[in-house]
This record gives sequence, structure tokens and C-alpha cells, in this order.
Amino acid sequence: MLNSNEIRLLLSELDLEGSFIQKVTEHDYHSFTLSMFSRREKAFLLYFETGTRNQHFCRTGIMRKKSAKAQRFTQYLRANIVGSRVMAVEQVEGERTFTFTLFHTGVTRKLVFRFFSGPGANIIVTDEDDVILELQMRRPQRGEEKGHVLEKEAGKSWDEERFPVRRWEGDSFNEYIDRFYSGLVRQERCEDARSTLVAQRDRELAGLRNRIRDVALREERSRDYESFRTSADLLSCNAHLLVRGQSSIDLTDYEGRPVTISLDASLSPSENINAFYQRYRRQERIHANAMEELEELRAELEERTRRYEELLGDDATELQTLEKAIRKQNAPLQHQALEAGLRFFSHGFEILVGRNARENDILLRRNAHSNDTWLHVRDFAGGYVIIRAKKDKSIPLDVLLDAACLAIHYSKAKSQGRADIYYTQVKYLRRIKDGKTGLVTPTREKNLFVTLDEQRIRRLTSGNEEERR
Repeated sequence: MLNSNEIRLLLSELDLEGSFIQKVTEHDYHSFTLSMFSRREKAFLLYFETGTRNQHFCRTGIMRKKSAKAQRFTQYLRANIVGSRVMAVEQVEGERTFTFTLFHTGVTRKLVFRFFSGPGANIIVTDEDDVILELQMRRPQRGEEKGHVLEKEAGKSWDEERFPVRRWEGDSFNEYIDRFYSGLVRQERCEDARSTLVAQRDRELAGLRNRIRDVALREERSRDYESFRTSADLLSCNAHLLVRGQSSIDLTDYEGRPVTISLDASLSPSENINAFYQRYRRQERIHANAMEELEELRAELEERTRRYEELLGDDATELQTLEKAIRKQNAPLQHQALEAGLRFFSHGFEILVGRNARENDILLRRNAHSNDTWLHVRDFAGGYVIIRAKKDKSIPLDVLLDAACLAIHYSKAKSQGRADIYYTQVKYLRRIKDGKTGLVTPTREKNLFVTLDEQRIRRLTSGNEEERR
């Protein structure tokens, strides 16, 4: 924070009297830059920041980022102060407050800067009789409100021993202060970015570990899939002993040990045998998929751990790199890039689309869950479309038609304008052993004949889908 003697030195280095205020650029609620012009210095910038732990002012060579929307105070300055000539600059003796006396189109105004600590900091516009016209921060308890007469500080003596100017280097004290606070802000932003990244890392890695735990449990539960085939083979060999209505049967396995196999009393002998073979195939598929997913999740956990160690382990990591990693994580869902493929939204449902074999494979391995719905164009090469499941909600027809149109749009069937679509849940897909990348065979699929609706495609691809809840 600046003391009274440092403010006096900063003002003494500036060519302010006779200069003009050409522009006001707001950066945030607490800071703005005045673009100035004087005959001797020509164009130069004055940066002001009040009400923060780093409040200060100085001539600057940096034009900071402009805020998206100007605050009320900035709008007032632009309407009434821009174009004014600085007639005088006066600092209250021994105080951290100073005034620009301004003249513009026959009207005299005063711009009062108070660089006090805490709630005392403010920037105030008054008329020539010190009646407050506008303020950066309204503070009624201090008498700082529109229409009130601004009380003047009594002033003190210049106490240079108690409030010395800090040691500085460079061509001017203004240059030093600009460099000092810019570096300080950058350092604080780095520290904040590191704290945010640590929390982000902890969330991501905990999420991955939870997924690994769940998939490992699924793999463990499906590990005994061979027992279903063994039971099916035993039942098949002893089919002559089976009758409808049995809830179990006692048999001898291939090693001569007695076994009891539970049956569904409502099924026929052949249906019971087929049910065991189906359970065998389903559990085998679940186990194989769980093994693949476990390997990929563990690799992903290792990769993300390594990436965060690189980002956070080096104290010299640039601020831009840290903030880029945060922005990527915190981007709105509809603007986040998938690891592969595209993302769309329809009536609150998320739709993922792969555009080639590699993206199809990644979507199935890393993004799709067992209860998600998979769609594909029959008899044409094309992308896989995944409708993400929502708990206790069925997929509306409009969402299904949107997804079907996307499947046609991102396939060789696009030129035909229509196609047969088959769809099923992801858990009913079966990978083809030694097949091409991403190749699967659906079971329990349903069919839909769809004509491509370009209006649906435009709505989905324009990003104007209204319901993104």
C-alpha cells in the first residue's frame, strides 16, 4: 500500500497539469485506466486500483484486460469526465488523498482519490463546491453519498521518517511501482491457480479411483463366468433328467463331485439350458469389458497423476499454463472438448457422436456406460451415437429422433437422406474378438426407419438447444 510520501513522489513525476483525459477503461469493480494526453509526454496511461490489498496508482505501460460490462461509476466517468482538462493536482499535506480539478465544456468538477486503508478507500466526483456527484463506492456511514458535501481532510505535516519512500530501482518511481504490483499480482494469481489446481487434481483423481473400485468390483463378481458354462454343459448332458417345474436338480460333475444346480421352474428344460449359456456369455462379456476398462482407467490415473505432478511439481510453471489447465476443466459442459467425438444436447439429454472407428472405440471404452443407448445406421459406415442415460428417466421420442438424425448425418447414409437405425443399450453390445477397432455386434436391438431432418441437425449443431438442464 502506498504511503503519503510515495503518493507525492508518484504525482511529482507525472505531467498532469494541462493534460487531457481521453478515455476510461474499466478492468473490474476496483480498477480502471485513464488514457491521458499532454503536450510534453503525449499519450500515456494512468492505472488506478482501490479497495484491494494491492491498491495503488501509477503510470503504466500495460493496458489490462477490459471488463465485459462497465459499472455505474465507469459509465459516469465516460459521460462526464472524458474530454476534461486537468487544471490542477493537489495532495492533502501528509495524507493519502489527492484531487484532480477538471474543466470540460464550461463545467468544473473535482476527481478525488482516497488511498486510505480498509473502507476509507474511494474515488469521488464532486462539483466545484465539493457536493458529491458520483462515487466509486457509496458509503453513507462515512457521509460519502450523492448530494452530500464531501468533508476535506485537515492535513498533516510531511513525516518522511515515519513514512519513508521504499527503496526502488529504475528510471522512475512510477515504473518501479507498476513493475512491483504487476509482479505481486502475478505471484498471487500463481498461488491461487496452484491452490485451484490442487483441489481440481484431488477431485479428478478421487473420481478415477472410485471408478476403478467400481469396475474392479464388477470384474470380481463376473470372474466366475465359466461356472455358468459348466452348469449349462452338465444340464445339456443330463437333459433327459430335466422336467418343467423343477427348482433345482442334483447332478455329478465331471470330476465325480455332487453339485446342485438351481433352475427356473417356469422354464422348460431347453430354456433352462439356454438361460445358463446366455448368462455365461453375458458374464464373459462383462468380465472382458471390465478387464479392458480397468486397464484403461489405471493408465488414465497414472497419466493424470503424472500430468499434475509436472504442473504442480515445478515452481517455475508459468501462470498461463496453470490458468489454461483450470479453464479447460471449468469450461461449460457444452463447450468442453471430448477426448474424442462430439457432444450435443437434446431436451436435457446428452448425446455423444463418434465420427470414425477410433472415436467410436474411445467413446465406448471411456465415455459410455452400460445403461446408455447406442445407435448406428444399418448397412452403412458411420459414427456411433450414444444417448447418455438419466436416472429414472426414459428417453423421449424427440431425443431418440435427434440421435437417429445425428447417426445418419455422420454416416455414409447422409446422401440417401434416410436409413434404417438399430439401437440397444451399451451393455448389450459385444466386441468381436480380433475384430477391427471399435467393431461391435449388438444384441436385443430395436429398429427404426428415419428420414434425415435437417432442421433437427441445425438446431443441434447451432448450440441453441434451449433445454440444457
